[in-house]
Amino acid sequence: MSKTEIFVKAWALAKAGAARFGGSSKEYFAESLKIVYSISHVYVLDIQTSHNRPAWCARIIGLSKRYGFKREFVGTYGSGRWTLKDGIYNYGRGKGDADNYVIVSNGKPSFVYDDDVKLMFA
Repeated sequence: MSKTEIFVKAWALAKAGAARFGGSSKEYFAESLKIVYSISHVYVLDIQTSHNRPAWCARIIGLSKRYGFKREFVGTYGSGRWTLKDGIYNYGRGKGDADNYVIVSNGKPSFVYDDDVKLMFA
């Protein structure tokens, strides 16, 4: 999202806040800009799913001796579509699918291998 688009959406949100709660849209602009800016830096991960191969996605938060990585699962299992904020994620489809890894930074994805992820937590 360009800076112009961010500002246009922030002003629209500020005007809606002023109309709903009273006051000037200028009073709401700073907070509206923070809101719009925070949602502009996300990446939407879309995976093809099927009945036999539901998709999953998990945020990696560290290393685990038992499983390799400590993970927090994101959203609904099997949905195939997740909105990801900055972080490191592991995703795949069903059992037996090779694990896939993505690092999201400023809403831009970088697809990496598990060895690269392990180095980040070493």
